[in-house]
Amino acid sequence: MKKLKFHIVGLTHNDVKGREVEYAREAEGRTICLVPDDANPFDMLAVKAYDKQLFIGYVSALEGEDVRALIIARKGRNLRTRCQGSNSKEGADEKSGLQLIVEARVDVSEQEIELARREIYDDGIYDGWHYSGPILPIDKLTRFSDCTMMLEGVINDIISIQEQLSRDSDSSHDSDSSHDSDSSHDSDSAEADKNPLDADSRSALEAELRDNLEEARERLSSFMEIQRSDYSREMTQTRNRILNNLDLIDDEEIHRMGEQLYTEMGFITSSAYRERAAQSFFVDAPIAIKKKQTGAYDYKDQLDAIEKQLYAFPYSLYPTFKADPVDFLRQVFYKRVPRKMMLQLLSGIVLMIMNGRVSDVKQWGKHGNEEALLAMKTVGKKPAIGEHNNELKELVEKAVLKIAVYQKRGCYGVFLSKKVYWYPVFRLMGDWELLPSNSPQSFCTFLEKLFEGKKISGPKAPLCGRNDLRQAGVAPFSDHEALKWKDLEQEELVNTQDAKFNRYCEIVDVFMEILRNEAFKKGIMLDVWLKE
Repeated sequence: MKKLKFHIVGLTHNDVKGREVEYAREAEGRTICLVPDDANPFDMLAVKAYDKQLFIGYVSALEGEDVRALIIARKGRNLRTRCQGSNSKEGADEKSGLQLIVEARVDVSEQEIELARREIYDDGIYDGWHYSGPILPIDKLTRFSDCTMMLEGVINDIISIQEQLSRDSDSSHDSDSSHDSDSSHDSDSAEADKNPLDADSRSALEAELRDNLEEARERLSSFMEIQRSDYSREMTQTRNRILNNLDLIDDEEIHRMGEQLYTEMGFITSSAYRERAAQSFFVDAPIAIKKKQTGAYDYKDQLDAIEKQLYAFPYSLYPTFKADPVDFLRQVFYKRVPRKMMLQLLSGIVLMIMNGRVSDVKQWGKHGNEEALLAMKTVGKKPAIGEHNNELKELVEKAVLKIAVYQKRGCYGVFLSKKVYWYPVFRLMGDWELLPSNSPQSFCTFLEKLFEGKKISGPKAPLCGRNDLRQAGVAPFSDHEALKWKDLEQEELVNTQDAKFNRYCEIVDVFMEILRNEAFKKGIMLDVWLKE
């Protein structure tokens, strides 16, 4: 008989609310009864936790499936556990992430639990759903899947080597005992298996174990960093499987990391984690995929049909996405969507984003992140630089008018106090092919026309002449794009005055900030736009 650990969360919202910290300190040793909550409208696998008549919280959402499978395998209606203690989120107050740790005695086999797990889900709801669009290479999910498989592989190898070494130690002990007795040895295979390893073989196994433990620590660290990005049913199962196997490894550092991962389980659906995942799926991924497209079939003639298929996805998840992409990920998790279905749904959504069909999405997360929402909406409607020169030039003109009168806080006079300070702006416009990059005269003519007839109250930057720009255009500035000046290596700045270099870089920063604000007013995410 083995024992399994589970975590009870939500103490701050139920019958022990207001005294949850004191209750958690006193709960060790108490019997906690776990009861499936089949009427829960949010989580189809929710499990309540009771201390006698006190409703104290819920089993962590990541562990609901395991508890239900165990209940089914034992042919029971609930599961009695013993509280082993409590913990809270590291580095926070005692209430933050507060959870109880409970332990159940498992008197059924792994095979029986796996058979019971299959009874939990009825995937017939997906039988009538069809997706005819592409399965897109969403990098975050692909890398996560690969990382998980490699981590499980090295964990299994470690457990196997530890078992071999343990059996060898037992065999050596038995062999020593037998030499002290008068009993005879049988020559069958069972006795042969008990023969201890020779010194070289044991030394090789121990070296392999050390290497595998080091690899496991590195892979587990990566897993903990990126494991918040996959909300599929299979990943929840994998996460729990890894956590259970970590208990079988004899290594303090891995146990510590396992405990940290246990603590994080209650935060997997938190808004902060989901917002990062939503940014990755719905902004970063479609931008990256668009850049990689090289003449492949783009499905533009099938978009209407594919979007109808998305609307038909079970649980109304596509309308949920249209309401809030961040909350959509929470619903994917609580509806326990299979990985294959999740990938098809996400691929279809990314396809819609790439083609500019998400302008009706209402909100981004509980705080209403307007910048992230705008970034997603503009992915599919941003033309290449050469196709929007006029629009970009209009934005630049507005930014030029503003930087000409810009006054840095705490400083007297205009920011561009010298004629040569127009050089960074000249270089930016040349880099973007709005003006000839090697023609100072064209920039001077541009400034003259822009300010002609403009009534500007207060001080204004003096307009430059072509000789001013030529005087300013020396290495290393003339050798690199203006947006890359800040990234120059020290050896490239040997003959450059620090004050001049810092001022030019600052001018670029101020101008870009003004330009971003002007672009944002028109619904353009400038940094993403300029990268295409």
